[in-house]
Amino acid sequence: MTQADRTLTMIRVVCALGRVEFERPHTAEGDPDAGRALVQGLQAIGPGGEPSDISLSLGLLAPRAPYFDRLVLDAVEAGILQVVNLGAGYDDRALRFRHSGVRFFDLDLPDVVADKARRLEAMDTDTTHITLVAVDFGTADVAEVLARAGHDARQPTLFIAEHLVLFLEPGGVERLLAGVSSRAASGSALAITAEVHPAGLESGLVVSTVDDVMFRGAGPLHTIRSRDAWLALFQQNGWQIEDADEVTAVNHFELPVAGQSVQIQTQFVTATA
Repeated sequence: MTQADRTLTMIRVVCALGRVEFERPHTAEGDPDAGRALVQGLQAIGPGGEPSDISLSLGLLAPRAPYFDRLVLDAVEAGILQVVNLGAGYDDRALRFRHSGVRFFDLDLPDVVADKARRLEAMDTDTTHITLVAVDFGTADVAEVLARAGHDARQPTLFIAEHLVLFLEPGGVERLLAGVSSRAASGSALAITAEVHPAGLESGLVVSTVDDVMFRGAGPLHTIRSRDAWLALFQQNGWQIEDADEVTAVNHFELPVAGQSVQIQTQFVTATA
């Protein structure tokens, strides 16, 4: 496992443990305690083997988790019958938002999916509405993966990618947006977290600086763009954003780039097919 892989594993676990620190909504059929049960025994270990402090993630998760919770809950209440969670990790929304007739597709790396499957089995809870799908987002055709998993492209779907695309190479992000677009019937929506730098900076320089300054050249963050570049990418891949001038965001981190202090934001972007 590379240093970047170890860092990414730590981030995934820190987010999973951080989410359960908040009171979360659930449907009438959902399990409000699923989150803690699902992450029982998980430990956040840093790339060097040291324990990681999950409190550092809470400021980012406090606005982010409710944003995506609300989207899923609204979709279920509106009659959307498919929810695709891209980079689901140990997310428990498929259990908290269990609802008759709604199928959840949780996609992530094979080792994460295998561990999640073991944990779900140990919980002895109803998972008949959940399809766990192993995928490498860096190489796989997500459209083909979803088709094989039983996703119905004729029915509207909510696609969510919370804290995923920053870890993909730019080409992988484009393939992901195009792939889910090809599976998106009318009435579908896609929501992601996008790492955004101020306009006027070269994205490659920003990413390389983040890698050097924050991760000593072995970082897992690969895609940071200006907001205009993100909006254009959505449009190029068949996604429409209403009220594009309205920005919902949280400040992620700040660092020096090309002689100036630069604030990187995590922006929450939702688009329709």
